[in-house]
Parts: sequence; C-alpha cells; structure tokens
Amino acid sequence: MHAFNPLTWFRWMGEFIRCWFLGIPWRDAPKAIPAVILSMVLFTTAFIAFSGGAGWRNRLLDRQLRVSLDREDFPTAEIVIRRQLEADPKNVDLIHRFALVREAQSFEDEAKVLMRQLLTRRHLPAAKWLLENQIIGKKLTDFSPEELDEVGRVLQLITEREDKNFGAKRMYAEYLIFEQRLSSAIPVVLELSEVEPMRGLQAAALARQLNEFDAAEQYASAALERVKEMHKDDPTNANLAMSIARNQIFLERHSDAIRTLKSSIDVAKTPEERRMLTQALGDAIVAYVTYIEKSPTNTVQERLRVLMMLDAAVKIAPNNPRVVTMVADHVLSSLNEDDEQIATVRAALISGSPAGIAHFIKGTSALMKEDLAMAELHLEKAAEQLPRSGAILNNLAVALAMKKEPDYEKALQVANAAIDNVPTPTPHFFETRGQILFRMGRFREAISDLERALPAPDLKRRSHLMLADCYDKVGDADLARGHRDAAEKLKDAKPSDTGVPESKVEDG
Repeated sequence: MHAFNPLTWFRWMGEFIRCWFLGIPWRDAPKAIPAVILSMVLFTTAFIAFSGGAGWRNRLLDRQLRVSLDREDFPTAEIVIRRQLEADPKNVDLIHRFALVREAQSFEDEAKVLMRQLLTRRHLPAAKWLLENQIIGKKLTDFSPEELDEVGRVLQLITEREDKNFGAKRMYAEYLIFEQRLSSAIPVVLELSEVEPMRGLQAAALARQLNEFDAAEQYASAALERVKEMHKDDPTNANLAMSIARNQIFLERHSDAIRTLKSSIDVAKTPEERRMLTQALGDAIVAYVTYIEKSPTNTVQERLRVLMMLDAAVKIAPNNPRVVTMVADHVLSSLNEDDEQIATVRAALISGSPAGIAHFIKGTSALMKEDLAMAELHLEKAAEQLPRSGAILNNLAVALAMKKEPDYEKALQVANAAIDNVPTPTPHFFETRGQILFRMGRFREAISDLERALPAPDLKRRSHLMLADCYDKVGDADLARGHRDAAEKLKDAKPSDTGVPESKVEDG
C-alpha cells in the first residue's frame, strides 16, 4: 500500500528531477547553443508557415488582393481569392468577396447564385447586396411566389440584425402586409411608430382587420397622444393637425376631428395648407355623416341632421369630391320627403352646392319625375361645368334618348363618353347604352351592353326582357326563351318600369 501513497510519488518525482538536473554536464552546455538556436528558428519558421489566417502567406495574399482591387485588376483579385478559398473553402467573407469580384467582371448571374447561397447561411452583407440589386426599385407584384419568399428572408434578416435600419424595416412591414401576414406585421409597424408616430394608426388599422378591436383602440390612442405632444411644440404644423384628425376619426371621435381641423385652418401658414385642411375637414364631415347613417334609427330628425351637416360641409369644401357626391346622393334620396324642414335644408343644399352639382341634382330630379325638357336643360348645364363626370353624362344620355323627339345619335355619343370617362363603368352605364342601341335597331351591339347590365339586381329583370327581344330580332329563339324565363323568375322583384335607368353619382 506504500506504493499507492500520493506523497510517496511526489517525493520520487522530485528526487528524479533533482538528480537529472545535477547530472547535466553544465561545463559542456555552450557547445549546444547552435543546436538550440537552430531548433528555435525551425519552430518559428514552421509556426509562420502553418499558422492559417495570421500567417505570412495569407498576409501576402491579402496585400496582393488589396493592391489588385485598388487597381481594379479583377482577374488578379479573382486568382488571389481562389487561392484563399482553397485553404478555407467555407469562409463566408471570402465567398462574399469572390461574388463581388465576379460581379465586377460582369458575371452577375454567378454573383447572384453565390449571394443566395450566403443568404441561406444568414450572411448579412449578402442579404444587403440582394436587397440593393434584386429588390429595391421593384414592386412586390413583380415577384413570383418563390422570389417573394426570398424577399421576405432578406428583409427579415436585415431587420433582425440592424435594428436602426428603418428603410429595410419599412419594406419588411410592407412585405408582411402584402402577404397578409398581419399578425407579424403589427410588431414591425409598432417599432416604426417610435420614429414615425402615425405608424401607430397603421398598426391600429391592421389590428382592426384582425378583429382585435381593443388592441386597435390602444394603438390609435397611443399614436394620438404622441402626435398631440408633437403638435404642442409646433401648433401651426398642418400635417400634424391632419394626423391628429385621422386618429380621432379612426377612434370615432368625429366632433374632435372637426374641431381640430377648424382650429388648424385658422392658423394655417400658406394658402396651400389652408386648402389641404379644408378638404380634410370636408372628408371629416363626410365620415361623421357616414358614421351617423350606421345608426339603426332613421327618423326625420336624423335625416335633417345629416342634411344640415352636409350643408355645412359643402360650404366649407365645395370642391371636395366626397362631399359633393354625398350631397347629391342625399338630396336625390330625399326628394320624396314631405317634411318642411327637410325640404328647406334640401333646397339650401342645392343652392349652396357648386353649379355643376346643383344642375346635376336638378336634372336628375327632373329625370326621375319624367320632366324630360327640364332634365335635358340642367344635365347639359351640368355637363358643361363637369365635362368628365360619368354620372352626369349617363343621365344626359337617358334624357336625350327618352324625349318626345329622341336624338339617338347624340345620346349614343354621350353614353360612349360616360363609359370612356369612368375607370370602371357601372352596369347602369352599359344598360343606358344598350337601351339606346336597342331603340336604334342595332340589336347585336345592344346585346353586349345589356349582358353587362345583368349583374345589377335592379336592372336584371328589365335587361333579361330586352335581351329576349334582341335575340328574337336576330333570330335566336332559344336564347330569347331563356331570357324570358329568367325574367319570369324575377317577376316578384321590384322592376324599374319607368324607362329611366337608375344611376349612381360616380364622381364630383
């Protein structure tokens, strides 16, 4: 057991070292100095030769690479990088550098492949290269589904690695919204709201789309408070006032929004800002009216209130398309209202509206009452004031085609102009032209327009009947019978038998 005692082993080792040290021939030691020096030189040389990135060889290659890049000698730079990659083929920085050199030599496709390989290894410079060369300047609709996936990975990597890269963060938020990944988009938009307070309202809108109403109100309220604080420091800033009003409208605080805009108009610094705020005030009133109309109550008092608000709106913003559109809609829908107060406000609305809209309202009202002479008069005046309004031209075409001595050629020209002046014509416009063509005996052309009128429920039965007549005229009895059967099935639906196609106020 004596041999297993650790103290005994230490004592033996110490004795061995002492005896070895005493046994060295110290008097002959100088003779070994050359061998010691040679060993040190060999060790140093081996260390330098095989020490990797810190070795003289790589330093020499790095120096050659810098010189060749400074001289834009890209073929030499390529050779140098290839040698470096032989020693370290998985070095992502070397691969990235090699891709840039290949790009400089006009091998863009090869560079793109290398950068995409680096993206799979989450290499940030490669992601930024792809962003700059493959993404910026294009619309998201330009990408295929596979390319969109790559766009998302590029923007996600940059956003995660560079928290202050707000440009990439904006693009990432736009991408997530485009892909309908709203839950993922909201945190990104909220991060942006720290430097762009109105982004809070965008986050609120996204939350509302997801039916997260409490969160939506929270985001909008927070954004409103931040913008209010900014507005205190710059009370004449029209853009900040607009931002406050938008938040208040989102939160359904319409009265507050109207007051905000009114007070900002009073302190606006330039006529342009005053016009912008005035238009916004008109929009705010329209939004308030729309909000009121959602109420289940439909009393005379409510309708009167709406008309009075529109009267105020048209005085404030007479050129706002949303205002004049709603004015026309409400005046036309209240024509059969007998209440004296409503009639008074309605008359004030008509007289206070811009001339073109006032003539349109009067002309359409006359058309609905089949007073065709008055309808033609006012609708022609309205078309002179607003020559690109599809709704006005459509109703004028109806009046021209229905009068005692119809002017079908002129009516057809006006109906064509109505369709051409509207980006997406409604079925009512096609039904009007179809009727005119039918009365002109151009049945084949009328069929195309009348078929386009079928999607409108209020036009469907009459269009089926007219299509049946058209197919009879062109000799297709089977299709004529089919359309009559379809009209018979719709018999219980309320037909529009006045001969006046209903029209919608498409624009101001």
